[in-house]
Amino acid sequence: MITDAGEITIKVSNKSIKEVLVLIEEQSKFVFIYNSETVNLDKRVTMNLTSSSINEVMGTLLKGTPLAYEISARQILIFTRNGGKQNEQRQIMATGIVKDEHGEPLIGVSVQVKGTTIGAITDMDGNFSVKANSGQELVFSYIGYKRMELKAAQNMNILMTSDSELLSEVVVVGYGTMKKSDLTGSVAAVKSKDFNKGLVTSPSQLIQGRVSGVNITNNGGEPGGGVTIRVRGSNSIRSGQDPLYVVDGVPLDTSEEQQPSGASIAGVGSNATKNPLNFLNPDDIESIDVLKDASATAIYGARGANGVIMVTTKKGTEGKAKVAYSAYGSVSFLPKQYPMLNASQYRLFASEKGIEIEDKGANTNWQNEIFRTAFSHNHNLSIGGGMKNGSYRASLGFQEQKGIVSRTGMKKYTGRFYVNQKTLNNRLNIEASITATRTNDQRVPLGESGGFEGDVLLSALKVNPTYPVYNEDGSFYQKSKDVRNPVAMINLTDDKTETDRVLANITGTLDLWKDLKYKMNVAFDEMKASRKVTQDAGLIYLTDKGTVDINNVEGKSFLIENYLTYNFNIGTKHRFNLLAGHSYQKFRNYRYGFSENGFEIDGIDYIYDLAFGKNKQIEGNSNITVNELQSFFGRINYNLMDKYLLTVNFRTDGSTKFGDNNKYGFFPSAALAWRMSEEKFIKRLNFFDNLKLRFSWGVTGNQEIPNKISRILLGTGNSEGAILDGGTLVVPGVTLKRTPNPDLKWERSEQLNLGIDFSIFNNRLNGTVDYFSKRTRDVLLEVYSISPAPTTKVWSNVPDMKILNTGWEIGLNGILIDNKDWHWSIGANFSKIENEVKDLPMSYLPTGKPSGPGIDGFTSQVIKSGYPIGTFWGYNFLGFDENGKSKYEVDENGKKIEKCIGNAQPDFSINFNTSLSYRNLDLSLFFNGVVGNDIYNNLANVMDNLSLFSKGFNTTVNATKSPEAFDNVLDYSSRYIEDGSYLRLSSATLGYNVPLKSNKWVSNVRLTLTGNNLFVLTGYSGYDPEVNAGRSTDGVPSLGIGWTSYPMARSFSFGVAIDF
Repeated sequence: MITDAGEITIKVSNKSIKEVLVLIEEQSKFVFIYNSETVNLDKRVTMNLTSSSINEVMGTLLKGTPLAYEISARQILIFTRNGGKQNEQRQIMATGIVKDEHGEPLIGVSVQVKGTTIGAITDMDGNFSVKANSGQELVFSYIGYKRMELKAAQNMNILMTSDSELLSEVVVVGYGTMKKSDLTGSVAAVKSKDFNKGLVTSPSQLIQGRVSGVNITNNGGEPGGGVTIRVRGSNSIRSGQDPLYVVDGVPLDTSEEQQPSGASIAGVGSNATKNPLNFLNPDDIESIDVLKDASATAIYGARGANGVIMVTTKKGTEGKAKVAYSAYGSVSFLPKQYPMLNASQYRLFASEKGIEIEDKGANTNWQNEIFRTAFSHNHNLSIGGGMKNGSYRASLGFQEQKGIVSRTGMKKYTGRFYVNQKTLNNRLNIEASITATRTNDQRVPLGESGGFEGDVLLSALKVNPTYPVYNEDGSFYQKSKDVRNPVAMINLTDDKTETDRVLANITGTLDLWKDLKYKMNVAFDEMKASRKVTQDAGLIYLTDKGTVDINNVEGKSFLIENYLTYNFNIGTKHRFNLLAGHSYQKFRNYRYGFSENGFEIDGIDYIYDLAFGKNKQIEGNSNITVNELQSFFGRINYNLMDKYLLTVNFRTDGSTKFGDNNKYGFFPSAALAWRMSEEKFIKRLNFFDNLKLRFSWGVTGNQEIPNKISRILLGTGNSEGAILDGGTLVVPGVTLKRTPNPDLKWERSEQLNLGIDFSIFNNRLNGTVDYFSKRTRDVLLEVYSISPAPTTKVWSNVPDMKILNTGWEIGLNGILIDNKDWHWSIGANFSKIENEVKDLPMSYLPTGKPSGPGIDGFTSQVIKSGYPIGTFWGYNFLGFDENGKSKYEVDENGKKIEKCIGNAQPDFSINFNTSLSYRNLDLSLFFNGVVGNDIYNNLANVMDNLSLFSKGFNTTVNATKSPEAFDNVLDYSSRYIEDGSYLRLSSATLGYNVPLKSNKWVSNVRLTLTGNNLFVLTGYSGYDPEVNAGRSTDGVPSLGIGWTSYPMARSFSFGVAIDF
């Protein structure tokens, strides 16, 4: 047996055995247990031995004595050989104390005489006493710690070791858990201790940069803002590309349909989407597992093509009730301002260039006017405990996060309760949980696709810095409907959303016979969101006085699952685990709302008195979608001699989203693994602690398509109608707007994966390497109809088109130092993914429409055969000619060439972390970065030039040094395609575990100081390189476009966590 600390060296002369035991404890993690009344350790010994085998050390030490030893985990029991046998049936009162790894008493540990019903529970000081026969074994068990079995004795000093290492080897997969050693697929597990720290609001932020092959991009820094997650690349064009989220076995509906729309404001565009997982409290999450390859995701069939993210919440623990409280307060601010001219620079530059400006005499830094230093706080309280046959956990959370843009923020109230109970002689285990959340969001007019008039941020950048914020009478100075006062926009717009969500589920697991189990899972997920937006009549750009917009969404989901699992062995070499089940889930989303304008009375909240508007002209809207999914699934796990592993999955899904002829799809997968480290020829190398080779193949589907597109669509409108008299007059009426396609079916992603897991140097260095190849077929597109057809286009699966993703993933973790006082660990992951579209049935699909004066007629990106998704396509900028006009690459006829000018997908991403601790003090750093991605800086396309300066726009300091002419034409080109590579110090946490004297009330106090977004190394000229403004065109997605997205904040947080 190799000790955790390596070799043990004993060089003593005429020392007692007891003194030698002390030396062994100092050089290893072993602890000795013995009864001082019956075990004599006074014998003197002389030893000169260096060995990595504890058995060799103990055999040499006790040679020639009547003493023997037994090893259990990190504890070694020493006893007298003859005494143990002669007194085997003598009853004794076994006593002792149970402590954790830090020497703190453990309360509520179960101490049971093995094979009997006799037992006890440790008291507040960790002490226990129980009657047992000499020679009998005591079983010590406690949730979260390794189970121990030791011979009963008096004055026992028990040291229980944390089960965290064991738990880290257990990962959550579809419909169950598996030991990591038994996995055949590509699954990454992130435990709560490894989560990102600091100011976080949703689970996706907890794992950003922690998993190779998973690219998580924040769509801005708005509190509760949305994220873009891609697992192993972009797999589709018109179908969804987000992964499936499963919380405690319940698949969620996270579509944008569940987010209510806001007000329609010219020049602002639509707001960014919020994160659909905001309803979860990060403090309630135990682990997040990411299923990446088809072997792991095929069990979710039609929803597994984009990967699966499994969220597991915290459960109750056996023992007396434990109360935990944690809180933090944080301060956030804008790291840097966009480099616009101040009033003095503006006047001077205009004077030097002979440009006449409208100087109102003010010196206004508009960015100072809209940004602020924001304060946030978070509080979490939980209580959990249980007995042998049941446990519970209840928690409450409150978070208030104020945004760095004035009058923006989020308040979140969460409550969760979990209980489980065993009954029917422990044959039936019932688990139930409920999560209830209320989220209040406050927003301002910030859009992702606004025009030249500008939202709050664009207005703050473009507006003349000599304009004042206020008139002399205290009202807002507003130049015109196209030149807006961003402070007025913030203060005269009230945009609030209240979202309530309840997720409840109950499961029952019944032991039918031996290891045959039946499980039923029933879940309800219900949300209601109401967004109310009022715009005061004082806003100059409103066309019909004040407005009210009220939009609501009601979403419901019901799930029922029934499945059987059966574990059995054939002999000692063959182990089987079988799964078979049925699932049914129904989704219902109902959207409704109305708008009203014409408000002009001051001093009232329009929301509460709509009669003051044009109440006879209220415009209403409503829509409902109902979808159902029925599934049959199964899995076979086969283990041969703990060396050769086989996993076979299958799932058949039927969805109402698809055509009548193709409602069902079949999604199989298979995987093999070879635990090479269990082979004798590998063991003889004495190098690998673990070595496993994995291979998998599988097919998954994608059902996240636009609703009802396989069905006929009828509509009316000014442009719909028919020519009835043979002339030219179009008579309005009901017409066909979409051709039905009953053959519409799933997109199918076929994936191959080859991986290797390894561990060396006594498990001090472990890692995983994966290569994958993914091919998406039957790509869904809206293509031109084959005549004769009632409409020009029809939704169809393009038979020959393919989307390819191939890549490498590497993850490494190492322990550099691990001794009594010091611990230093490091971790890193790397991923490289190549994406390509092949055999597109048209020349290209345009997307990513730019915003701004003169450039809104362009498209910035195309989907094109031979190129990756996210390809920027446009003119190649070559600089300026002698007249200050833009020069572009041209062909032999002098026509400007449109070509590939960049790509939004990175060449590779790399993330690394390190953690250093000294006794009670610890420091952790986390860096994340991407390399080789391009960003279209749409904001710079409007602000970082001289074309608009003469029209009253402000400009940047950099633009004043440019030879550009003031009448240069504003175009979309490679001029504003920038390198988006960056390296960010995402978080740094300094922690201190306060040493406490033994007491009955407080068991742990921890203090933390965390900084988030401490620095970013990048060549991108915008606020932050982590951008992804939503610019889809006809549903075709875009990537990597920087606009007036809510900037990322820099924050510092101080936190305290107390366990009672």
